[in-house]
Amino acid sequence: MAECLKKADLILNGQAAREEVSDWACEYVAAHDPEVEDENVWEMLVYLSGFDLKDSPDSYLHTTEELREWMQGYK
Repeated sequence: MAECLKKADLILNGQAAREEVSDWACEYVAAHDPEVEDENVWEMLVYLSGFDLKDSPDSYLHTTEELREWMQGYK
């Protein structure tokens, strides 16, 4: 769980691109047999895997404010 929150923090601090974190999370989500037993961690990975989705060519579906609020639910 800490690793997921750290990755989300990297986005908020401008130290990582959304796409980079999404790609990282997708490795787990798309795995044939993911080794994630904690339901909270799985939910975090699914959320982060879609954080780079766009609702238009120049606008993201999820805002950084939504990411902050989402993180508060796990702290």
